[in-house]
Amino acid sequence: MRDRVSWLLCMALLLLVLAGIVISRAQGRTDIIFGGADGVYVRDEGIVAAPVEEEQDDSTDEGWPDIDITQAQYRMVNDNTEFLLPSSFEPDCGIIAGTSYMMFDYETLPYLDAMLEAAKNEGFTPYIAAAYRTYSYQTQMFNAKASALAGDIDYMDPRYQQYAQKAKTIVMYPGSSEHQLGLAVDIWDRQRNVTPLYENMNQDFFNWLDSNCAKYGFIKRYPTRKLLLTGWDEPWHYRYVGVEAATYIMEHGICYEEFYKHYMPDFKY
Repeated sequence: MRDRVSWLLCMALLLLVLAGIVISRAQGRTDIIFGGADGVYVRDEGIVAAPVEEEQDDSTDEGWPDIDITQAQYRMVNDNTEFLLPSSFEPDCGIIAGTSYMMFDYETLPYLDAMLEAAKNEGFTPYIAAAYRTYSYQTQMFNAKASALAGDIDYMDPRYQQYAQKAKTIVMYPGSSEHQLGLAVDIWDRQRNVTPLYENMNQDFFNWLDSNCAKYGFIKRYPTRKLLLTGWDEPWHYRYVGVEAATYIMEHGICYEEFYKHYMPDFKY
């Protein structure tokens, strides 16, 4: 009888110890940060992906801008057939101030010029790495990447298609780039960008842009932490959508896909 009581006490003590270990591990969990200033992260417990998509649905919240999502400045562009731009699409563009040949949609160009001027006044040296691109130029870029990946494999060879599919994850397919819209720019800080690697870029500059771009109608279009929704990790890419929409998007920390879906419920990421 005495042995049985001792055994039960030992088992109870063991269970208490195990429970303490589980609780302490749960409370002591750490996050591993990676992926640029936007803070995509994973858990250290078996490296479980962060809940990038599991965000609160704000679609029922009040305050959404009263806009007509069918207007040109809100046009959705991606590699879905429904949202591809035709080769004939050519916006009316003008030269961006301070550049020799970089172009932007003529009607909204003053907003971009004003934003760049404001950045200069804050001591930054904004550099336009990419702006308007024609359909044909995007095609050249895509084909060049696919051919580089394929090496000696001829484009008529069936095996070439696997490299073309790989190229789609690196260079936007013709018709799927917002640069063809004339409403998007890739912006760096000329004095601080030694290499086009985001974590090595001037984070003070991007912090300023993210805090002020909405005043001029721009959004950070492809933030790292929204990769699973947008399909792209290009935190230097800014898109004009107008002050009203940009202010809501930037203040609520959502990406354009989430914003667009509120007005077009059938839209699929």
